[in-house]
Amino acid sequence: MITVHHLARSRSDRAVWLMEELGAPYELKLYNRLETLSAEASYKALHPLGSSPVIGIADAVLAESGAVVEYLATTQGDGALAAKPGDDDYADYLFWFHFAESSLMPELVREIMAEVGGIAHDHPSRQYARDRAAHYLRHTDSRLAQVPWFAGERFTAADIMMTFPFTTTRHFTPVDLTDYPHIAAYVEKVEQRPAYRRCREKTGEQ
Repeated sequence: MITVHHLARSRSDRAVWLMEELGAPYELKLYNRLETLSAEASYKALHPLGSSPVIGIADAVLAESGAVVEYLATTQGDGALAAKPGDDDYADYLFWFHFAESSLMPELVREIMAEVGGIAHDHPSRQYARDRAAHYLRHTDSRLAQVPWFAGERFTAADIMMTFPFTTTRHFTPVDLTDYPHIAAYVEKVEQRPAYRRCREKTGEQ
């Protein structure tokens, strides 16, 4: 049995949502953030990184968002949401799966931390991060103008990875989607998925 250790307002949303999409059995354990936004001590004790997500696999634990989602996507639900070598959408699946954390999220996190740290909006480093984020958002919006899902014609774990920057990050610094209508429409569509709604209900988050 997989145990998903879910930290409020964190990347572990992905693990809960994925398991709901797959209809795979799992145990859910909920953890809170402190006023400082840091995870409570019991969550930090789960893994040496002290970060989210973390899942339990038998007597072991696995951390790192991409690793967790890839592990679950390939080992649970007969791999229904994982593209495989030889699939027509495999290259696009890999790109968007990794783009979420390797390229997009670092720029969004810079803006979140700048806001928390009170750095002026016109500071050069903050403007640089916004320009980089806008570049990546334009690329993302362009993709969604061409296909219904990030890998192409079917919903996959790449969508699980790519949705987080536009949903849970709203709790910190919302991404303004005014100039990105295809991303906005995509998020609306995702939020109507029954599995996504179950995930939000079970984690107690909106």
